[in-house]
Amino acid sequence: MKKALLLLCAAISIAAVSCKCNKNNSGDPKDEVITEAPSNLQTQEYIEGRIAEMYGFALAQDKYEDADVKFFTKDLLDLQEKVLKKQNESGNLYIDHDHWVMGQDCHNPSYEFVKAEDINAQTAKAYVKVKAFDDQENPTLVRLTLKFNGDDWMVDDIEEEYEGVFYSHRKMYDEALAE
Repeated sequence: MKKALLLLCAAISIAAVSCKCNKNNSGDPKDEVITEAPSNLQTQEYIEGRIAEMYGFALAQDKYEDADVKFFTKDLLDLQEKVLKKQNESGNLYIDHDHWVMGQDCHNPSYEFVKAEDINAQTAKAYVKVKAFDDQENPTLVRLTLKFNGDDWMVDDIEEEYEGVFYSHRKMYDEALAE
């Protein structure tokens, strides 16, 4: 009886650990691996460095789509791809500017990290100010929803501030697909 109880406990423990990671093993590098951030990655300093990595890469590219593939969660990237497909098929404009700099036809775009908040083992918020042009007087405040995915923070939503209100790109994408 004790042996059966020990085997049952071991099986439950193995199942619990397996469920915690929730890994899709299809081999696709974009597959999400849901994990929890170690405490040393749940700091203002670490997230600021991660944002610097994201924006450093995005602003150095000729095409921002490369940064999307590298730094978006699979869910957000899939959602964006569906909206772009619908946009191409319908001719309706749903995505009209680059979300890394909140502009079109940029000239010397830049960003400034503001802060990170609401940091926990799975999600965080990061705020940056972005300029599409080097002579832009008022930068746009952007709130990034980050999700710890695999082994680092990934962007799961981008919200731009306009007249004191944040507008979620994820919500706009969902609404575009619902039309």
